[in-house]
Amino acid sequence: MGVRVGRIVKEFVFKSLIEQNVELRILGQRKDLSGPVVDIRDEHLEVEIRSGNPDFFDVEENVQVYFLFQNNFHTFQTVILEKSEGRLKLAHPYEVYKNPQRKNERVYVSGKAEVFFTIKGQKVELNFPRSNRYIELSPEAVNTRIDLDYASIKSLYKNFRERTTTDVSEARIVMLRDKGLDKYEEKVMAATGKMLWIPSTEEDFPASDPYPDERLITRRDLVKYEESLDRAPHVITSKLGNILYEKQKKQIHSELFCPILYELYLVGYIYLCNREDRKEKISRDLLEYAYDFSRVLGYSLHLTGYFTTNGNMERRYEAPIIDISASGLLFGHPRSDLSNNLVIHTDIQITVRFPERTMVIGSRVRRKFQDAERCYFGVQFLDIDQEDLNFLYEKLYARPYSLEEESRWEGGTPPPPLDLFDETR
Repeated sequence: MGVRVGRIVKEFVFKSLIEQNVELRILGQRKDLSGPVVDIRDEHLEVEIRSGNPDFFDVEENVQVYFLFQNNFHTFQTVILEKSEGRLKLAHPYEVYKNPQRKNERVYVSGKAEVFFTIKGQKVELNFPRSNRYIELSPEAVNTRIDLDYASIKSLYKNFRERTTTDVSEARIVMLRDKGLDKYEEKVMAATGKMLWIPSTEEDFPASDPYPDERLITRRDLVKYEESLDRAPHVITSKLGNILYEKQKKQIHSELFCPILYELYLVGYIYLCNREDRKEKISRDLLEYAYDFSRVLGYSLHLTGYFTTNGNMERRYEAPIIDISASGLLFGHPRSDLSNNLVIHTDIQITVRFPERTMVIGSRVRRKFQDAERCYFGVQFLDIDQEDLNFLYEKLYARPYSLEEESRWEGGTPPPPLDLFDETR
């Protein structure tokens, strides 16, 4: 990983970037830019682009940056804040490292990637969706209403029917086992983990979320979701308007889609609707009932074994991929059992699956750290097929693998020194 640069040294280095006209190399997946720093502020660095096409990069995109200063290669991770004619503004990084010692540059991968591996005879499966919301349910988390009994599915269903029959035109529970996400509403629930509430199809999507624990999808959430699909602003505005218009044509006045979440899964959702026969908004009280009911139902399904897979001992984990290189990857996951089982120096056989290719790679856990939400694992590839290596170089760096790569290190740095003897003894 290299040596972290201290705060005072970092300030000196960044001040010298402008004075010595040091060029930065900015890397993304299959693309790169380079140019000198022309302005440094507390919040950002401004870079003048002299090589590469900035149109290939997006605002809010994560990038890896390299530069050579006083015969030492330095690197940091950051995000693009702004693009203008021939210039980029990068967020001022918290940490800078010198003398990086990875074999290959890390890349923030766009698109789907999956990893499977075995720990102590138990098969563990890891998926890496772009976004999701983790829910770990327990009696303490769901026991907020005395009218909802998580010990009985039958009792819950009866309660749901009695509570909704007189309050809305239509109410049902939709389960998604072995089903794809076909509807727009299902896709935005999966992406956000929140409820989609349309108070009135004659108005607009909610502009704000009154709940501090972020329960509702706002109009801004929908715009961000559409932006993630590379849709233009005028297309997004038109699409959101058309969604409401199409609901009006179906005589839908008010709707609620409330996700049923289990860990990192959208296992189903509660659907409530008021049509022309009941032309009134679905109330906040009913919103809160649906939210509480969905959590209790999720825990009740867990107790009844709904989420088990044919009685085997396999457990499925899902987590976002942080970054990947041709020599390793980093992922994070919030579950404590994975953190306890997957320890540093564990050798594991990994299956890495991209849409275009599946690869089996002998690997080793090299790093492990955590924050308040997740535990992170850095995995080094030890035994990789040559054709798989060729694929990774092309997918990540847009160049074929060659023998010259053996003498090339992360960001163009020379290989780190090889210690043959332990000089501390």
